[in-house]
Amino acid sequence: MDALQKEGYSKFLNDYFDQNKDLFDTLSKGQQPDTLLITCSDSRINPALLLNADPGELFIVRNIGNAVPHYLPEQGSTQAAIEYAIQVLHVTKIVILGHSNCGACAHLYHEHHEGDPALPHVDVWLKYLEPAKNAAMLAVHADPSKNIFEMTEKHNVIISLRRLMGYPQVQERLMGDELKLHGWWYDIGTGKVEQYNYTTSNFETVV
Repeated sequence: MDALQKEGYSKFLNDYFDQNKDLFDTLSKGQQPDTLLITCSDSRINPALLLNADPGELFIVRNIGNAVPHYLPEQGSTQAAIEYAIQVLHVTKIVILGHSNCGACAHLYHEHHEGDPALPHVDVWLKYLEPAKNAAMLAVHADPSKNIFEMTEKHNVIISLRRLMGYPQVQERLMGDELKLHGWWYDIGTGKVEQYNYTTSNFETVV
């Protein structure tokens, strides 16, 4: 650890951990999160801080662009995490959390130039986001006042929700009314969260 990291760890150990010893004693024996939250690897996104959640409340999966891949048996860590959260942890909610100023979504519109860093793994992964770009371009074509990047971020959340429907475990829990799916979009600059409304097909401010 460097000096800054040591200072942070010391503060955690002497303040937060010391004040929550009973919680960590319980957590040392296992976890029982209620929610699987799939969000972006972006360093600006802190789901526990955003929701004022304690350790053990959220089972968090992070990847570039908060994408849910297609269901493919025995392939991919995100698929494995979804399977584990449902089958072993028995979560009752899945949240897809997208955000403003998403670099993954913006990269879809980036024109590659000589001298740009090679990102072969990123380029392959971002194919999961291409349908969101296409949907956003149609939305902006219909209403030019809409922001193409925000539309891409929000459609990416919607498409990930739809892809969850291809997971047999998700289908089974939904049909048994044992699981709820939520799509959120977080505006980093204002702190506001918008939730996808399945009835209106729009994102609406939570508070």
